[in-house]
Amino acid sequence: MPAQPSFTLGIEEEFQVVDPQTRELKSHIHELFAEGEKRLKDEIKREMHDPVIEVGTPICRNISEARREITRLRREIITLTGEAGLWIAAAGTHPISHWANIPITPNARYDQIVYELQMLARANLIFGLHVHVAVEEP
Repeated sequence: MPAQPSFTLGIEEEFQVVDPQTRELKSHIHELFAEGEKRLKDEIKREMHDPVIEVGTPICRNISEARREITRLRREIITLTGEAGLWIAAAGTHPISHWANIPITPNARYDQIVYELQMLARANLIFGLHVHVAVEEP
């Protein structure tokens, strides 16, 4: 019987930061990310649109480990935003916030993307789930 190919997994999720009263997207506050980076180190990242928080698992050896890690990250991000008086949501896009009203995260790379793509970059207010699978060479 031939050996099973080996693989590793990594999962990234982009979440919406939501104001609990208005239900609109809410730009995250600096303190929220400062605390998040203390707790999660490089597992939490800012994204181009300010009300987006991305979390990413470490490299996982199997599906069980990936599930355990993404569950841990989800729990932590819910706690983190709750402590800041905010909600977190997961969906492909936000149903009521208009992209034109959403600030861009200050970052030279994001500034360049907006400069080059203009409205296309600003209007691309989407939230995703990315599963990265690495397999050995044949």
